[in-house]
This record gives sequence, C-alpha cells and structure tokens, in this order.
Amino acid sequence: MRACFTATAALLAASTLLAAEPLKVGVATVDITPTGPVFMHGYAGRKSPSTGVFKNLSASCVVFDNGRTRAGIMAIDVCYIGTQQLAGIREAAEKLGIPPQQMMVNSSHTHCGPSFSSKNADYLNLFGARTSNLVAAAVADLKDATLDYTVGQSLVGLNRRQVGKDGKVAGIAPEPRKRIDVEVPILRVLDGTNAVRSLLFSYACHPVTMGGYEISPDYPGPAREWIAAAFTNCQPVFLQGFGGDVRPRIATANGKFGYVLVDGKQMLTELGHQLGRDVVSAACVPLQTIAAPPNRPFPLAGVSEKLPLPLKAIHPKNPKPTREMELAVLRIGDLYMVFGQGELCLEIGMRIKRELADWSKRTRAHIWTCGYSHWGGGYIPHAAAYPEGGYEVNSSGVGPGAEAIIVRRAVAMVKALQSKK
Repeated sequence: MRACFTATAALLAASTLLAAEPLKVGVATVDITPTGPVFMHGYAGRKSPSTGVFKNLSASCVVFDNGRTRAGIMAIDVCYIGTQQLAGIREAAEKLGIPPQQMMVNSSHTHCGPSFSSKNADYLNLFGARTSNLVAAAVADLKDATLDYTVGQSLVGLNRRQVGKDGKVAGIAPEPRKRIDVEVPILRVLDGTNAVRSLLFSYACHPVTMGGYEISPDYPGPAREWIAAAFTNCQPVFLQGFGGDVRPRIATANGKFGYVLVDGKQMLTELGHQLGRDVVSAACVPLQTIAAPPNRPFPLAGVSEKLPLPLKAIHPKNPKPTREMELAVLRIGDLYMVFGQGELCLEIGMRIKRELADWSKRTRAHIWTCGYSHWGGGYIPHAAAYPEGGYEVNSSGVGPGAEAIIVRRAVAMVKALQSKK
C-alpha cells in the first residue's frame, strides 16, 4: 500500500511540474521580396513582369510551445499560395513538432506580390527555402512568454458592393450604406519585463490600394511599420480577415474607388499608418491576459477539416456537386482563431462571431476570424449576396448554401476544442 501511495504521489508531483511549465513563444520574420522581375498576381490586366519594388514583402512565423505540443501561425505578404507551398511549410513544421492541423498559414492577399505559377520558378525556390527555414528560426527563438488580448476598431475599409436603384450590385464600387467588420483583434506576446516582443493583429480588407507593376505589401506594410516604431523591438504580424467584399476607404465624389490629392503609394502609406495607429491606441494599456487553467498546461490545440461546399452550378466536365474548402480552428488558451480558405465575405465572419457570442461570454472565450488561409482563393459570398449579384457572386463557384455550412462547422469546431481537456 505504501509503495502504491509513493508511486501515486510521484506521478502527481510530476504532473504538477509539467503543468507549471511556462508557455514559450518564438517569433521570426524573413524577407520574401523577389530578387528580380516576377509575374504578379491580383489584377487581371497585367501582361508583363514587375518593374521594381516599392516596399519589401515579408513572412513572419509565431510558434507556441506549452511543453506538450506546439502550434504555429505563418503570415505571408502574397495574394495566396498553392498546395505545394502549403505542404512544404507544414512538412517543415511537422519535423519541428508542430502537427499539420496546428500549423496555420495566412496570406495578406496583396495584389502587388508574385504569382505562384511555373512562370516564376526561381521565386518559387526562394520562397520555399525561406519559409521552411522560417519555422526553424521561430522555434529557435522560443522563450518564456505571456499573452494578452484586446479588440480595437478601424474604419480603414469600405464595403465595395454598391447597390443600384434596381437592388442589384453591378460591379465593385464604394457602398457606405453597407457595413464592414470594424474589429481589429490584437494578441500581444510579452517577455518577463512585460515588453512587447510581437503583436499579432488582423483586419478584414483587400490590400488593393495600389496598382501597377511595383512589388508592395500594400497597407499592411506601413501598418506594421507604425506598430514596430511604437513598440520597441516588437515584430508585428498582420493576418487578413474575412475581407472578400471590402476595399480600402478611397472613394471619389462620383461613387468610384480612386484617389484625391494623393497617389496610390501615398494613400496606402496613409491607410497603413491609420490602421497602425488604431492598433497602438487599443494596445497602449494593460490588456486582458490569456491565461492557462490552474495546475494545467497552457491549452494549445488545432483541428482542420475539408468541408464540401455546394457548387453554384454543376459543370458537365466536372459532375461533382461540391468543392472542398479547408476550415481550421486553432486554440491558444481561451482564444479561438478560425482560419478559412478563400475569399470569405465579411458577413460570414461576423455571423460566426455572432453565433458564438453567448457561448463566448459564458466561457470567457475570444473568437478571431481569418480568411485567405491555407492555400488558393475563390470567392465565398454570404447567402444574402446572391440575389443582388455582383462580382463576388458572379466569380464564385459555390452556391448560397456555403455560408450555413461554414458557420455551422466553425461553431462546432470551436466548441469541440474548448471541451478537449
């Protein structure tokens, strides 16, 4: 009996020691700017390669380690990546103890970045090498950390689904009568002195302030610059939200998107700095701590699913009635981050948060929605957009039933992660 008691006590002591192990976070950033001309992605009218660089592109990786498992988030200044790039990142992460379902990849969706096509073979090699090494750099940076969280607000974006007198959306134009998602979720990584090592933030808005043939991260770049200047030695990380039907707030008096007094480069700098100011204003005071339950490891978990979404129309050459979309949720303490594939429109993200609102209050959880994640693109409008038509609906391959499926599964996945002990 005494031996049994001693063994049990030893196990309990070991468990307590393991549970007491502090959360570690590592952060790394690398330049992913093309070293020469590349074919660009985002605007259909481009016929030739890039001519220069306005602002450099970057990729950042944040790795969380609770002593039992690891999770990672990579944010990339590109329109979107392909399956090969996603597989390479997740393979590198898995070798370092990050399961694929816990390695999230988010593209900023800048329209002034490189295309991931075979025409850019040299760039594909550069990107693969730098992003695979980036995960290792973040792991090498793992240090004891605490996390805190808040939600700011910004009006940098403007709804782009302008409705005509007939109730239809004809094209892409400013629509101030429709809402945007003004929320700016913010997660800070603090060291032992409460200095901000990294700050993750998100906004739902197309980075399309600037056109032309110069490489640029668009407004997320200057936003990060502002935050980095405000918080000494901080690495800011931008994540794109559900911004499929939102553009930067640059309307002209005749109801079009365009510039007044300044050009695209000046405008994206101003908008980025405004978003940066909005972030700093929200994060300039002590925030709510993301804490672990007493005597337990810091919760880290992820889940990923391939959702079959109903097609808008079935093509004779492809009789399958559905198209797969990857939906994932990453749990970091009491923060639940939803990562959806494709150009998800804002109402879907807002509905996910709305349907989890009461549950979030009861459990003291936080919900964060990110679109443009994993790989590939393709518009996913909310159901109410289909009768109006418009670019997002006309460009989408999925039908109006997609919204309900995505929301239902996102809500279920969040709750399932919360129930895992």
